[in-house]
Amino acid sequence: MSIFSGDNIFYKNVKENFMDGRNPEDKGDSKRHGVPTKASVSKLRKVAKQGGCKGQLAHWMANMKAGKAKKK
Repeated sequence: MSIFSGDNIFYKNVKENFMDGRNPEDKGDSKRHGVPTKASVSKLRKVAKQGGCKGQLAHWMANMKAGKAKKK
């Protein structure tokens, strides 16, 4: 992220890019939002369509699980 000040550009360190300031990989989020952790990728994709924090977390988990399966 940059802040323009005349000819000078100042950069701030940005740790994450989620608007709500939370990371989906935080421990306990799946239990708090009710996302099944042992579910298949297709079931997680269905849960992701519900939207909100639950949908965001399910979408992230499905991507991580699909990448892990592809890596093997």
